[in-house]
Amino acid sequence: MLKPYSRTFIIENMAAKLKKSKIPKSKSEQIDEIQAAIDYGIDIAMLIDNINRDPSDRIRRHQMALNTAEKLRKAKHK
Repeated sequence: MLKPYSRTFIIENMAAKLKKSKIPKSKSEQIDEIQAAIDYGIDIAMLIDNINRDPSDRIRRHQMALNTAEKLRKAKHK
């Protein structure tokens, strides 16, 4: 389970609320939400860059990061 104030938890809750919303957001509301994410510390440029990648490239990059994290975890326990 995600911690209540983790970034992932907050982003998933924001996404769920947006999906439930039937009223389209105005351009200024969208900009305000993006600015709030930036102010919180979310790297919007990285998200946009990732969206523009092919799904296979995103999966490959994720696997590389996962492999690195696993190696670091194992090294910590040696």
